[in-house]
Amino acid sequence: MGIVVYWLEGQGEAAEPVCQCFGSAELTQALACAEDRRRQGHRHVSISTELEDHVGQPGVAAVEGGRTPDGEAYEWSKAGRAGKVRRR
Repeated sequence: MGIVVYWLEGQGEAAEPVCQCFGSAELTQALACAEDRRRQGHRHVSISTELEDHVGQPGVAAVEGGRTPDGEAYEWSKAGRAGKVRRR
């Protein structure tokens, strides 16, 4: 299970969370499911993923000291990639 679509069924205080699970390669089906739930009038429709082929360790929040949490060097930076910032 790599993708989960969540939504609420019911109204007001009686609304209950419901989900449907999809495999990692079933993004198209998950998106169609989410769109279908929205069209049916369900509230708080959302998609969550935890794909097997993600980049980095699960839970990585930051690169510190130029290294990833597993010790690999991390040299990419956004500075200079988009050109000089224009001042108005």
